[in-house]
Formats: sequence, structure tokens, C-alpha cells
Amino acid sequence: MADILSQEEIDALLSTVADTGIKDEAFSPEVDFVPKKISVYDFRRPDRVSKEQIRSIRNLHDKFARNFSSSLSNFLRTITDINLVSVDQMTYGEFLMSLPDPTNFNIISMIPLDGSSVLEINPSLVFPIVDKLLGGPGLPMYKVRELTALEQHIMESVIYLLLKELEDTWKQVLPNVKFKKEITENSPQVVQIVAQNEVVVLVVFEVKFADVSGMINFCLPAVVLEPVLGKISSQDWLVGAKKAKSSDYVNRILEILMDVQIPVRLEIGPTRLTVNDVLDLSPMDSIVFEHKYEHDIDLKIANLKKFATEMGIVGVKKGVIIKKIYEESECVEEIRSEQ
Repeated sequence: MADILSQEEIDALLSTVADTGIKDEAFSPEVDFVPKKISVYDFRRPDRVSKEQIRSIRNLHDKFARNFSSSLSNFLRTITDINLVSVDQMTYGEFLMSLPDPTNFNIISMIPLDGSSVLEINPSLVFPIVDKLLGGPGLPMYKVRELTALEQHIMESVIYLLLKELEDTWKQVLPNVKFKKEITENSPQVVQIVAQNEVVVLVVFEVKFADVSGMINFCLPAVVLEPVLGKISSQDWLVGAKKAKSSDYVNRILEILMDVQIPVRLEIGPTRLTVNDVLDLSPMDSIVFEHKYEHDIDLKIANLKKFATEMGIVGVKKGVIIKKIYEESECVEEIRSEQ
């Protein structure tokens, strides 16, 4: 049976270990401590949309702001500046609390997505727009009130223009998307599209023209965006959409050019006459041109020599037969010689 050490023997053993320089690290190796990065998380406001998706939504609506700025400037016939202020996540209740009452509160459906979004235009912007469209200078209304039926009807044209630009922008994500205004209310508390604690993405624009400044809020519930969040977060659609859009523009321009009428001119001459000879001209007089009968006649397209032709008769009308197509270098030399 093993001997049991007394307390004196244990103390002597410990003192011997300390004297011989045996370190505690041999028995308990040192471990480097790496502090963990702790981030604050609010369970009442869960992040349903990632930062990458928020960044893509910002890029998407930044392009919309530029396009709508141009459209609204033409519509109001005044220089209008529209800037994207922010793209944030918040609850629907917090969004409602940030809105003035009354205001221009529109429920928008995004077909084929389920659910609705909200388009809110501040009164500080609505009344100057109405005043501008009615022929006024576009002055703000200092005493805010509810919009009348006539004023709401006037704002319909601006909302239609805005939704048209939004639709064109969002077609990069959903090619068959359709924005449609369902109802308009003066109070944001009347209609509730989602629960108060539901997460929404709020896109805020600032609109300026003359001395007027106001906000447009576009509220997108996260539950509505869920089917397309994967497409929004992908960067491929940004590049692909630009290529597709560029290709669409090129094809459209070519289609329009096909119906453009251009002047086609056949020059038999030229010849030179004095002013006196012109004044002496009378019916049945003949004019001799500096062009021989057997030589080709140049056919000019938009004042540019393009074809060498031979004159003839087609039915009861005169016409030409194209014998040669001039090269670009020949056309350039012709222009230089004329200059």
C-alpha cells in the first residue's frame, strides 16, 4: 500500500519544486486569448435583408432617381433635382411614425409579387407641384391640409410618371413587373399593408426645384421582396441588365431609322450660266449640261455621293439603274473636292 504523505512532507516537496525552477507552464501550457468580436443585435428588429441586398437596392434606385429627375423636369418644365438620401431597414410602425399627417399616401401593388408597397409624397412637395401644374410659380403651402379630390386627380399624373420610371428600373430584376396604384389616402394610419412589427425597406428620395424641397418615401415590406431577394443580391443582373438594355436601345434605334425618310437626288449637271443668260431664258430653250450622255450619273443620298447610275424609263416614269456602289474613300474624296 502506498505511503500517505504528511503535511510537512507536502510543504517540503512544494518548496523543492519552487527552488529547482520548474515552471507552471509545464503543467498548464499558456493559451493565447483572442477576444471575440461582439455585434449588437436587436431581436425586435431582425435584419431580414442583408447588407449586400441593401447595397443592390440602393444602386437600383439611384439609377431611378436620375431617370425620374429628367422626366419630372420635362413634366414640370423646370429644373428638378432628385437624390437618393437613404435605404434603411425598420419596422412598419416606425415608418408610419416618421410620416406627416395628412400626406399623400399611396398603396402600390407590384405585380406579380404578392402584397403591396407604399409610396408617400410629403405635403411640402405635393402642394408646390399642384401649384406648378396649375400655372402658378410652385409655392409651398404653409398651412398643411388634406388634398382635395381635384388636387389628388392632378397628382395622379405625377404618380403615374413616377411608377412608370420605377417599373422600367425594376424590370432589370423582374422583366414582367407591373406597378399599379391601388388607393390613395390622406392619412397614413388608415391603411395597414403589414403588421406594425414587420420589417420594411425604406427608400428615401429628396426632390428639389426652385426654392422647394421635399421627400418621397418608397416603403417595400421584406415579405414582399422575399421572392426576388436572391436576384437583387446577385451582381450579375446589374451587368446583364446594362447589356440587355444597351442591346434593346440599339435595336429600337435601328427600327426607328428604318422609317426615316432621306432625300435622294440625281444630279445630271452641273453647268454654269450667267445672270444675263438666265434672264433671257424662255420656253422651249435648251440648256447643255457638262455631262456626256454615255457617262454614269451620280446618285446622292443625303447630299453624299453613293451610287453610279444610268438613266432610263420605268413604266411611264424616269428612273435609274444602279451600276456601281461607291466606296467610302471615294465619297470622302468627293466631299473634299466640293469643299
